[in-house]
Amino acid sequence: MRKRVAIVGSGPTALYALQDLVKSKSSLAICIFEASEIAGKGTPYQRGINDPAMLSNIPSIEIPHLPETLVAWLLSQSKKYLSEHEIVRDDISDRAFYPRVVIGDYFRSQFAMIIALGKKANHTITVNECCQVTDIELNGNQFSVRSEAGARSEFFDYVMVATGHSIPTSPETSPGYFSAPWPAAALHSIKSGKIGILGTSLSAIDAVMTIATAFGRFNRDNDGRLNYEMGCCHDTFEVTMMSRKGLLPEADFFFPIPYDNPQICTAEAIAARVALGGSRLLDDVFDLFRRELLLADPEYAQLIGLEELTVDTFASAYYALRDRSDPFEWAAANLDEAKRNYAAKHTVPWRYAILITHEIIEAAVNYLTAEDLNRFNKSFKSIFADDYATVPHLSIERLLALRKAGMLSITAIGDQSEILTDSNKRGATVVYKNNRLAFDTFIDATGQKTMSADDLPFPSLQSSGLVSQARTVTPYGNQRRTGGIDVDAHCRPLLAGTKPVRRLYIPAVSYLLHKRPFVQGITSAAELGKVVAQSITADVTRPTRSRRAPTISKAVRSVAFELT
Repeated sequence: MRKRVAIVGSGPTALYALQDLVKSKSSLAICIFEASEIAGKGTPYQRGINDPAMLSNIPSIEIPHLPETLVAWLLSQSKKYLSEHEIVRDDISDRAFYPRVVIGDYFRSQFAMIIALGKKANHTITVNECCQVTDIELNGNQFSVRSEAGARSEFFDYVMVATGHSIPTSPETSPGYFSAPWPAAALHSIKSGKIGILGTSLSAIDAVMTIATAFGRFNRDNDGRLNYEMGCCHDTFEVTMMSRKGLLPEADFFFPIPYDNPQICTAEAIAARVALGGSRLLDDVFDLFRRELLLADPEYAQLIGLEELTVDTFASAYYALRDRSDPFEWAAANLDEAKRNYAAKHTVPWRYAILITHEIIEAAVNYLTAEDLNRFNKSFKSIFADDYATVPHLSIERLLALRKAGMLSITAIGDQSEILTDSNKRGATVVYKNNRLAFDTFIDATGQKTMSADDLPFPSLQSSGLVSQARTVTPYGNQRRTGGIDVDAHCRPLLAGTKPVRRLYIPAVSYLLHKRPFVQGITSAAELGKVVAQSITADVTRPTRSRRAPTISKAVRSVAFELT
């Protein structure tokens, strides 16, 4: 009999899991549940949720293997399709960036190809669109999956929860106050006026571009410079982006792919240090990182005084020059540098050293004490996010064009800001450092929030105790709740932080961020999907052992079936 596999969600994580599952020599019955109208795209790439002006920050060369590369797929598209998305066929390359909705269309085509391959390999694959899963419950050694579309539950041997992102259905929670920039279609109701956007990262840039392209358009002059023109039917608007430091992300920089290996801060060195225990782990990891950075770029190390820095002071030195500069002037200079380096195929050594160590250092985060986890999150984490979350050059050009047109400003609001709303008044007021900024419209665009066990929309998994909030050990040996869900190396939730639940997988990134802060984007989705698929395939093909245990009670035997 075929083993039945349920996949809840059909974004990139599910896509990559499916790609590996269909390689199984044992025939599987795979059922995919997708809440949206179109499966195979994922929330960050769905039309309606995303505006055509929103750019993805991953080029074709960085997208892990699928049946067809993004470049090959784009070259096969019609002239009409490319024109609709302002893509010039001769400019298509593996280092270029494209709209999020285009990436979604590409994923959808790969999804269809993988399903065809799976069916050819004798798997049965069912895709349920517009099908919201409402509960998942363990029954014996199977899981029942209940959805809004069905009056009864379906039973599966394996369940993979790949729900990824969570966005509100109606982000305008009060007049003129938006709790998220998605779905982008909701932002089209915004009228001209004073608009405040909380955040300066790519999510915030997406919100700015959605509004700007609704009110006007970008175009290039004869010298190739990008300008912004207000539409004739709209009044002028003002956008203020706000963040703690008031800094823009930097422009995408050139680097070799695949990554080179670090020489000092290696995976082996981090693993060896983790094996010694949690005491001073964060400081010792930072020492490995500091030595790597010093070796890679001695000039940069001298510039920031690296030898005297600690894990708690490094971020301040890293941001120091940008903190003292006008954010738009810095952005313009950084963009020019990035373009020159791309043309020369030159890699800035210190930037690359941070990039190639971020995932290696992440492997130690799960073993930090609660206090060190707090120290890591407070400052050190941000420099890695700043380095790998660079944005397309066009995004920076668009921001500079809006600034030149007098429609965009950036404000640093510090750590103690407050957002005030009034039920009798539209928008919101931001209070910071004895200043007040009033906005007709306010958008919280700080990105995907970290989620915990209490946010999981499957009540039976919570009530049965199969999924619970993660804990982190303190220096005194007790445990403190730190949010998210603890999972093992196969993405199976852990009971009491130690025992994995067999055949249940939760590779949904929003629940993993507390211990895996860099598990974001398509490359992470591919890794998670592959891990889950390989675990399921290995379990399916594992030799069956006798389960007869006459001296064990039925209740105890049931638990043995459920757990490894």
